[in-house]
Amino acid sequence: MSQVEGHGTGAVAGQRPDCPHAPHDYSCGPIHAGLCALAHRDACEAVHPICPGCFTAHPAVAVSSIALVVKEEGVRVMGCSACERLTFRYDAELFCSACGWLVPDVNDRLAERYLANEGPFSLKPGECSICGETGANFGYDFPVTCPGCGAGRRVSQRSLSTTADTVVQCACRYPITIPADVWCPGCHLNLRGLAKITKLIKKANAPDRQIGENVKEPPLDRAARRAIGFATAGERRSRALPEAQQRQMLDAHHLDMLLFNEGQIADWVLDHVKLRSLGHRLYRDGGMTLLREVTGRVDALDGRVLPRVEIVWSGIGD
Repeated sequence: MSQVEGHGTGAVAGQRPDCPHAPHDYSCGPIHAGLCALAHRDACEAVHPICPGCFTAHPAVAVSSIALVVKEEGVRVMGCSACERLTFRYDAELFCSACGWLVPDVNDRLAERYLANEGPFSLKPGECSICGETGANFGYDFPVTCPGCGAGRRVSQRSLSTTADTVVQCACRYPITIPADVWCPGCHLNLRGLAKITKLIKKANAPDRQIGENVKEPPLDRAARRAIGFATAGERRSRALPEAQQRQMLDAHHLDMLLFNEGQIADWVLDHVKLRSLGHRLYRDGGMTLLREVTGRVDALDGRVLPRVEIVWSGIGD
């Protein structure tokens, strides 16, 4: 073990001579940054909180901020960003008095409190059971990365709908879809955590989401959901395109030319080419009967996209 400059003779990397819980202090988990990295270059041996409800580790949690609240208020109940339940209950017993970091057996103690409470912790009157907030917090801006050009921009919480998707236009003209799921599912008054928001936005803007792959669904519904997925993704892409390209996306002859000729297919039209290919495969496997049955299921599952599916499939079969 290497010695740490300024920690006294014989000091071991990652600990202080006056800390009874060494070597857990001067640590930041697997990230190893900030003051910790300045104190020593060796790997950290610190513990970091693990959710006692879903067992997700939280190495980036701001321990010092939690310790400050505990010092001022005595207790801090917090939620897990993964399972979105109030599973953490911190008090002074969980923090080392010498270095301020979490004590080595913090996760055992967190689990004991969670089990003793028989699940997520109770809330103060008026607090949301998911986000723990009392009423709506102040509106804030959060960062979003454009899927089209990769540029970053900030979106105001006040500009988002709580009941439907919100489309934000990037400077590159790409329409960024922000789903209503970014709001807390409990109170619908506050946004979820940034990590969850980022994940939901990435999923909502995926150009080729795996739709219709549930093997437990009837085959007709699986095929219909794939058609809906391609049509929805294509429609989203079309919002940022000039009129000429929008017309090409719906030109059956142009789609067939791309489909049956070797060569690279541009991303902006790829979803409709895949939709056209699906229509040809359905006709090959079951003729017009199967094609009409799948079209009927598209209408039943999401009638909004039916006109686009019918246009892209026009001319297939008889």
